[in-house]
Amino acid sequence: MDAFGIDHFKKTLLSEIQKSSNIFITGHLSPDFDSIGSCMGLYTIGKYYGKKCYIVVDDDPITIEPGVKTILDANHDQYNFVTKKEAIAFQRENTLLMVTDVNKKDMICFQDMLEEFSSIVVIDHHLGDEHSIPGKSFIHQQVSSASEIISYLLFSSKIPVDASLANYLLAGINLDTKRYKQNTTSQTHDISKQLMDCGADIDYVNHLFLEEFESFCRVSHLMINGTIIKKYSESMAPIQVSFTLNREQPKSIYGKEDYAKAADRMLKFNGIDASFVLGYIDEKNIHISARGGKKVNVGKIMESMNGGGNYQCAAAKVKSSDIFLLEQELIEKVPLGLPKEEHIYEEPPTIKMKKIH
Repeated sequence: MDAFGIDHFKKTLLSEIQKSSNIFITGHLSPDFDSIGSCMGLYTIGKYYGKKCYIVVDDDPITIEPGVKTILDANHDQYNFVTKKEAIAFQRENTLLMVTDVNKKDMICFQDMLEEFSSIVVIDHHLGDEHSIPGKSFIHQQVSSASEIISYLLFSSKIPVDASLANYLLAGINLDTKRYKQNTTSQTHDISKQLMDCGADIDYVNHLFLEEFESFCRVSHLMINGTIIKKYSESMAPIQVSFTLNREQPKSIYGKEDYAKAADRMLKFNGIDASFVLGYIDEKNIHISARGGKKVNVGKIMESMNGGGNYQCAAAKVKSSDIFLLEQELIEKVPLGLPKEEHIYEEPPTIKMKKIH
């Protein structure tokens, strides 16, 4: 059954677990089903061998996908979910860091302190390169998902898998195979069958995906129908900032998590240096979610609007009855977060995203 040489790596993994005093387990930032499911599987392995384990999720709770948040909320009593700050307080001399579903340094919360761990193990199915996390690793692109790898480790080690964990691992496999339409092998199907034999319920897994789809549609509609883009410099590569709100029904009320997700997604578009998403959270108050980076310090901009945050991620709550007036105020305050040497247009040109009816 071991088509990819996982058995050889398993010996290394168990050796590192046995040598450790405690274990930190983390996946990539903005966790998905494969990331969180495989983290929980590694936690189960660590606990089976008597180790104190912590799953580190350092994302703002409002930005976490609904299905993943459902899993986190339902399992706080069974798993030690902690933030990075909380985890550091538990760090010991022989702390093992186990990273799953990612291998790039800049995609995990511990990117700035990797050298502080006595040992690092990486388990992933994405291509590695010069930016990969140093450590003992199993990285194989032909495996469907991290959840498949961890499931194999559990089953081959004869470690009990309860129905809940089986659900989450099956969700991870479903996600990364696009419901068995790609990256599947006979081992993928064998593992899935074993998870269902452990009690995985496909109806429950499908319900998790339904929550994701509804959220995706709601946020996508907000982005596509309500975004304008403004340029803020005269250089060959101008700073471009997006502003998103519901322009058809400006009084619409969304959850903070929707605004945060829209801001995150806008920043992923090529050429967007910062994104701001505005909308009502009740009849009188407007929430602003802001995302920036090297070119735009959104923390400074939000501070000017009585909010806060850092240069990459910030927010503010403003009492206002006119969201368009507030957007104009925000547009004018963006220069506060730009490098001083940048020349700012007095009237930045506006680009509208194509509207979908």
